[in-house]
Amino acid sequence: MPPMIVEPIDLKRIKPHDNTSTLESMDVGDSIFCDDAKKAQSLRVLSYYLVKSRNLSWKFVFRKMDSGWRVIRVQ
Repeated sequence: MPPMIVEPIDLKRIKPHDNTSTLESMDVGDSIFCDDAKKAQSLRVLSYYLVKSRNLSWKFVFRKMDSGWRVIRVQ
């Protein structure tokens, strides 16, 4: 059996857009609009997890708009 070769992989190349970094980069008053309900729910759950797991004093609100959802950082 030939030896196994382990090669490093650039993870940022595999996952081009990370929702965690998007939420972390938001300032108070910034918002994200999602026209996909599944994406909006994913951001909602991730924001709760981010605030709780990192013990942040941030607060996000979610509003249903006519054509989708808006995630707003309010604190």
